[in-house]
Amino acid sequence: MKTLLRDPRARRLLIANTLGSIGSGVTIFSVPWLLVHQPGGNAAFRWITIVTTAVLFAFMPLYGTWVDRHSRKTALLIGELWGFAAIITLAAVGYFLGGFSTAALMAIYFCGMLYYTLHYTAKFAFVQQIFDRSQYQSLTGLMEIQGQTAMMVAGGLGGWLVDHVPLWGILVFDAATYLASFLILRTIPYVATHLAPHAPSSAASASRPTVWASIVEAWQWLRARPRLAIFLTCSLLPFVAVMSGNYLFPIYVAQTLHAKAGLFAGGEIVFAAGSVLAGLLLPRLLAQHSASTTIPGTMFAFLCGLVVLVVFRSPVAYLAAAALCGFGNAGCRVARSALMLNLVSNSVMGRISVFYNLLDRILRTILVSAMAITDVYGAPAGYGLLTAMIILAIAGVLATRNVLLPPPANGAPAKI
Repeated sequence: MKTLLRDPRARRLLIANTLGSIGSGVTIFSVPWLLVHQPGGNAAFRWITIVTTAVLFAFMPLYGTWVDRHSRKTALLIGELWGFAAIITLAAVGYFLGGFSTAALMAIYFCGMLYYTLHYTAKFAFVQQIFDRSQYQSLTGLMEIQGQTAMMVAGGLGGWLVDHVPLWGILVFDAATYLASFLILRTIPYVATHLAPHAPSSAASASRPTVWASIVEAWQWLRARPRLAIFLTCSLLPFVAVMSGNYLFPIYVAQTLHAKAGLFAGGEIVFAAGSVLAGLLLPRLLAQHSASTTIPGTMFAFLCGLVVLVVFRSPVAYLAAAALCGFGNAGCRVARSALMLNLVSNSVMGRISVFYNLLDRILRTILVSAMAITDVYGAPAGYGLLTAMIILAIAGVLATRNVLLPPPANGAPAKI
């Protein structure tokens, strides 16, 4: 990691990501908390989560194909400009109208999630292209530490700002971080090596498949490697559970624990601290053990956190569960990201990433729709549903992890 940190490209990327993550983290903290305290807020939060997922489901195939056909740096910069323009506009609307309606809060949430999706898809392809394969494990660990440190700061800031600063002021801060991130990312040297040089535009256009044909190509790549596809899918599910659980966290704190925003912020900070620990440990663990060992282990830690949320309903248990979930989710994500960077060709990385983004969105839509049970049985029932899903995911990972083992000694390739 020390060698990587001497690289000015890595330092600029980490600083830019940190700024954007702090800004978006404060907004993602503040808006759900404000929503669930409004009349009908639980249902409004659930529906905007579903609508956001549906829109992104329709949009992401086009975007993933665009990323594979254009400069990844351009895609990153467009994402930052989108975040700045959308959030500063909503801040101005709220300021001049004197407040934010439920519909306005839902719009803010949608814009924030769209920014996150644009940024993550482009960033993954960008870092794979500009860094050497030998740096992937250290880089994914550093990026996880950076992202979760930013979320710790965002959780602390959000817990204070939501009670002391009007939402339009929070949004102005958020927009400023996107602009700063844009200015820093512009300075990173980059060559779009995945684009064919000097190809006539007409020929390039004729050779390009349609958007959905490109997604089919990604599916075919995965279908040719069924056990690897199952392993990558199952190891994605802790992240799906976290993103779905973001709907549950403010409801759990406000309506199950009957606590204030301070505990919600504390949970975000502890979750991020567990994630930082995972970011520090996982590159070393991956160097000593294979992903086939580390991914199931971190998924089990995540499962333990969910069980604590279901069984023990106290502030202390909530914080302990947040730490376990943070460590388990981040550890699994670091190991899975390093695995994908090593196994997936850069020429299809954008489409493979979008394929899993689409799957993530579909699963989130199903899960968040099922969270209507919280209206009757409370947030712990929602965590029970997530617990069952992670148990199945661990079983899937254990059943297919031999795909990551070295080929047999006789030289015959292992079937994946």
